[in-house]
Parts: sequence; structure tokens; C-alpha cells
Amino acid sequence: MSYQENESKESTGTQGASVDNTHEEKGFFKIIVHSFFVIPFLIAVFCVLLFTAIHLLTREQRGAEDYLADIKTGGLTKRWQGAFELSKILANPKLVPAQDNFFAELINAFDHAKHDDDRIRQYLALAMGRTANPLFLQPLLNGLKEEKDANLPALIYALGMLKQKEAAPALYSYLDHPQARIRSITVVALGNIADTRSDSVLRKALADPEPNVQWGAAVSLAKIGDAAGKSVLLNMLDRGYLSKFPEVDAEEQNNLLLLAIDAAAPLRDVNIDERIAQLAQGDKNMNVRSAALDVIKR
Repeated sequence: MSYQENESKESTGTQGASVDNTHEEKGFFKIIVHSFFVIPFLIAVFCVLLFTAIHLLTREQRGAEDYLADIKTGGLTKRWQGAFELSKILANPKLVPAQDNFFAELINAFDHAKHDDDRIRQYLALAMGRTANPLFLQPLLNGLKEEKDANLPALIYALGMLKQKEAAPALYSYLDHPQARIRSITVVALGNIADTRSDSVLRKALADPEPNVQWGAAVSLAKIGDAAGKSVLLNMLDRGYLSKFPEVDAEEQNNLLLLAIDAAAPLRDVNIDERIAQLAQGDKNMNVRSAALDVIKR
């Protein structure tokens, strides 16, 4: 056998051994990856899925009575969080308990929260208002007489949600409150109550130095069919006018425009209808254009 043939065989053998070694190294590397990374990862994913499934199957479905119990017996954090959750739940009529004793206990919790964390009192007031149950009218009116300023907005707004006309006169004095926020919420509440006997105090609020109060008064007057706030509504339907207020961002502008369109449309005023038609043709927000187009179609 020649030297070249021997050299060729040796070379071939060397290459074969090299290939085998490479395969062995790759195989070993795969084992390492699977052992230390892939398998633990899959186990971790499985455990998370298993824990989630068990949690979903066994977790306690909490209702209004449970959160009311938290308010009565829990620590501070649990009490105000319970009141917050309760205010959300009672916004859904299907989740409002039918038992009379629940309402009595809710009123009792509201009365006892007078000297507790302000948030508890506020959320309980909103919880009562969202039920739209006239049973809560008197407790809220009683609370209003001696309420601290921090809680007044919640109680006033809750009375507005009840929509009981008997509540309107009790709110009139708050249109002269030194805090603009309270005056603003009061005109909104009166608009929700929609008592035509409130027209004179709402007309007075059109001259309030705070624009928010003016806007709320104009919208509330429109809800009772009074066009006394026409000039204010025309301003609210003008994006250029709203842009003069740096604190009113684009989203708030859209909300004010939608509010004004909804309130002003039933007035059937020629100038207002023209302004709404302009919004339908060229406003930059699709929702505003759509709302204005709906009014034109109607």
C-alpha cells in the first residue's frame, strides 16, 4: 500500500472521529439544555396553570353582604376597600340584595362611619345612591345636615342618583358654597333629579364665576326643557372655546361636547342645531361626529 493510500485512510478516520465527537458534543449540549432549562420551565408553567385553575375553582365569590361584613368588622384598609367594592357592586341592579335587613344594615354602617375614615362614608353614600332606592333618601338627607366638606360631594351626588324630587330643596343652599367643586356637583345632582322647580336656582348658577358650574347649570336646565343656558351650551359646542381652558385636555373636550350635544338636542333650537350640524361635518373626533349625526337624523 502506498504512502498516499495510508495517509488517505488515516485522514478519513480522523475526520470520522471528529464528526462523531461533534455529534456527541451536540447531544450532550441538548441534554444539558433540556435538563436545566426546558424541563424546569415546563414544570413551572404547569404549576402556574394548575395553581390558577385551582384558584378559579375554589375562590370565594364575594357578594354585597360579604363586603358589608368587611365594613362592619374589618380593619381600616379592609373597611374602606369593602365600601369601595360595595359601591361598585350595587351599581348593578341584579347584584343588589333583596332582603330588607341588608338595607337597614347598610344605613347603620353609613351612620357609624360618620367618625371613621372619610373614604368609607363617601363610598357608602355612593353605594346607596347607585341603588336608586328611595329608602336611602332620608338617611342621606340627615347626613347632609352635619356633614364635613370632604364628604359633601359624595352625598350630594348620591342624592342626585336617587332622582327623588324631595331632595332638590335640600341642595339649593350648596349652590352658594365657597368651594367650586361642591357647587359644580350640586348643579349636576339637580340636573339628575330634573325637578322643574329648580329652574330659578339653576338660572342663577349660569352666572357663577366657575365655568364648570356654568356648564353644569346649562346642561341641567336643558334636562328640564329650559333653554335659559343656550349661550353657555353654544360655547360648550365650540371646540375653539373649550381650547381656551388649558386644564381641559382633549379627552375632556370630547366629553363636554358629547354632554352638550345630548343635553341641547331636545331643545330644538335653530342656532344649537346649526352648531351640532357643524360638529357632524367636521369635528376631529369620530365619537363627537357620530353623536352629532345621530341628532341630525332624529
